[in-house]
Amino acid sequence: EDTAAQKRLISHLKSRGKNSEAIEEINRYLDQFSTDVEAWHELGELYIECGSLQRAIFCFEELLVQNKRSLYNILTYAELMYSTGDFDTSRKYYCMACYLDGTCLRALWGLLAVNMALAAKDKGNDKMAQLQTFTIDRLKKTYAGKSEHSKAAISLITKGLPEV
Repeated sequence: EDTAAQKRLISHLKSRGKNSEAIEEINRYLDQFSTDVEAWHELGELYIECGSLQRAIFCFEELLVQNKRSLYNILTYAELMYSTGDFDTSRKYYCMACYLDGTCLRALWGLLAVNMALAAKDKGNDKMAQLQTFTIDRLKKTYAGKSEHSKAAISLITKGLPEV
């Protein structure tokens, strides 16, 4: 079957709000063309929209296998892991995102959130305390000298954070 026709059918189903049928079609398409990055991405996004996070995780793992340095895929995977309660894996991927782009606010805020979620577990761990300090310092540096919004963000960062 023609790939363009299959993709048009998937797009048509999605535009009509028939997500479950679109998911079935994408899965059929991926049975034939398992390396199509756009199809994996579309399937992952549909699973997220439907609330099927474990299946979305699988899709984003496939995307990471094909492009391990895609900041979008790394961050989405980290957020999915956070959403399913796998905070340790989430932290690893947020760290990878910060390594690739140390000024990415999405990665820094995610790392701050996951560090806060793991604060009780990490109590007394010097490495994790250093990571939390690094994250806060990097956020402050990124927001430094900016607008009123930035001042509010810095205030939020420094108030009420649990000790690691």
